[in-house]
Amino acid sequence: MRTGNKFFGLTTFIVGSLLAMAASGSDLPADFAANPAAVNMTQQPKVVVNSGLLEWQPFSRDLTLWPSLSYDDKRPTPKPRLVKLEEPLNGDPARGRELAMARDKGYCIVCHELPGEVWAGTVGALLLKFKQHNYPNELVFQQIFDSRAFNPISVMPPYGTFGILNEQEIRDLVAYLQSLE
Repeated sequence: MRTGNKFFGLTTFIVGSLLAMAASGSDLPADFAANPAAVNMTQQPKVVVNSGLLEWQPFSRDLTLWPSLSYDDKRPTPKPRLVKLEEPLNGDPARGRELAMARDKGYCIVCHELPGEVWAGTVGALLLKFKQHNYPNELVFQQIFDSRAFNPISVMPPYGTFGILNEQEIRDLVAYLQSLE
């Protein structure tokens, strides 16, 4: 994990924010990055260039329904879900790559190293040459849908269970990963 730069806080915020779950606004902890006056309530930090400071701006999605990394956030999370992938995969690798880079979707690059990316994450497994592992599509699909089904203490967001990605988007990500030689 890159702790020596100013982007660490941003990465921590994003990863924590991706852990989704429903709750009312009154249940939010005091340190939740929210502003009731903002369109989507949720705020995101933006680095002020050459200042060492962060500025809070409205986030593109309402993340108030999702638990945060706050110690005061006592909202429960949904239980892990085991799912079955109906083959054929029918995923689009190009769309999967877009999702892996999209801040409001997969944003896999925050935690994982992917081909051709300069600011790769170092928290998750390397995804370079993923195809060489020859993992079954169903296993990769489940890992993205809800990795807690395999590892209860996983820090990977349960993208399917929490509705961050729909089934087709997960299929596209699987197709992208399976194409990485």
